[in-house]
Amino acid sequence: MKKERIEWIDIAKAISITLVVLGHAGHAFLDIYLGWFRMPLFFFLSGILFKEIELKKFPMWAGKKTYRMILPYFVYGIAIFLLFNYDDLSGFFPHLQALIYGGSELQGPYGIFWFITVLLLTQLLFGLISKLNNWLKFIIVLGLFILGHSEVITAYNWPWNANVVMISLFFYSLGTFCKDFIRKYKDSLVIALISLVLAVAAIYLNASGYMDFYLNLKMSSYNYVILDLIIPLLFFMPVIYISHLISLFPIKEVFKTVGRYSIVIMYLHLPVNIFIRTVLNYDVTVFEFTAFGVMITVILGYLFSLTKTTRVLFLSAK
Repeated sequence: MKKERIEWIDIAKAISITLVVLGHAGHAFLDIYLGWFRMPLFFFLSGILFKEIELKKFPMWAGKKTYRMILPYFVYGIAIFLLFNYDDLSGFFPHLQALIYGGSELQGPYGIFWFITVLLLTQLLFGLISKLNNWLKFIIVLGLFILGHSEVITAYNWPWNANVVMISLFFYSLGTFCKDFIRKYKDSLVIALISLVLAVAAIYLNASGYMDFYLNLKMSSYNYVILDLIIPLLFFMPVIYISHLISLFPIKEVFKTVGRYSIVIMYLHLPVNIFIRTVLNYDVTVFEFTAFGVMITVILGYLFSLTKTTRVLFLSAK
């Protein structure tokens, strides 16, 4: 049972990260509608894997998790800078300052770095409250979600995009709270189809002008508390069902490999394509952007996995 759960989660991560890459390929329609759920889904899947932490063990757990996630953050951030600026290092220290501050300050090839710090802070915060009574956790999570929508919070450019944790915590905690439900109904075609129909209906209403919904966690663009709660969830079960279905066939190994290196894809799909466009002077299509962003980075991920040092530096390995 445990092996199966990990398999479909790896596959779901593969689908999710591919959608992230596709959304960054420059197609406005895809960027808008994939943005509704691609990052919330990552937080949700991470929450499914969460295990409660005893309060006395929290400091050590938090320290190890922070080290494992922040070390690659700076390694990738510095390596990407050197790749594009090896002939002029005058901007290194300003860049290092930007990495330290993080969040929406980071653009271009570093545009996805915000996710790492938000995921880390989300895990640490949920780990801190994980032993509380479920109702108390629910009140804290929902209260922060509502507070996170206030203009006084979203108007400020927070370091590490820390304000986004108020939103991401909801999806992460939902993954934890619903893990038994997901295990039981991940193969339910009925639930997946109902969710899919509702998701397609939401897209139709928005595209037709009957609804004006936009969700961008990085830029703190979330304006409707109820819709921000509901709409991302409509896409979760179809992705989970498809992931379970794929896990029944040999092709699952391809998806599992992509899912295994999702962190590498997250960090490098933008710089890889920017390198191709600017250095190699090749204007990639949407399909090519996605293919290069996944395939090249998976190869790099495999190379990083070959030694203990590179696993620690690039793959958040223990």
